[in-house]
Amino acid sequence: MSKIIGITGSIGSGKSTVGNILESLAVPVIDTDMVVHKILAESKPAQEQILAAFGKEILNDTTNAIDRAKLGALVFSNENKRKQLEAIVHPLVLEECTRQIATLSQAPQIAVLVPLLFEAGLEDRYDEVWVVVTKESDIRSRLQKRDGLSNEEIDQRLAAQLPQKEKAARADAIIDNSGSREETKKRVQELLTSLV
Repeated sequence: MSKIIGITGSIGSGKSTVGNILESLAVPVIDTDMVVHKILAESKPAQEQILAAFGKEILNDTTNAIDRAKLGALVFSNENKRKQLEAIVHPLVLEECTRQIATLSQAPQIAVLVPLLFEAGLEDRYDEVWVVVTKESDIRSRLQKRDGLSNEEIDQRLAAQLPQKEKAARADAIIDNSGSREETKKRVQELLTSLV
């Protein structure tokens, strides 16, 4: 039986960094953000539901596909719309993750990156939950650089998630990603060793 590790943390905390480290240590990683991208790009039923709920203004002007930036701006400024989107997307993401976990069942450990793990009440689906934390100033500068978000947009995205302290308090393990990549890797290796 594979040990399934749920990895969560605030937006911009470094979940992808931890995912990359785990992959470099031969642990398969399922990134639910990638699963969502795939659903938005390929699932006709999901696209139809999302368009019916949010209208054509979320489409990209040139490709006519769902524009994630437009959709994000809409749902992060309106909690009801965000919940509506989650109700459409979350069941499909869970279904796809379950399918991928089944195909990886030979691996001793499987990591799943889940931004809204606690918010969606998914902690019981994992053998262990690891929370990635970092300084809020680092989160803000990453989101400005990486996603080109304004301070107001960053506030909206952080407000849509539980505070880092609360996530950390509910975790089986905490990975502090405030230092160097090597320090983060060392912590990930320690945690993997403790699982065996």
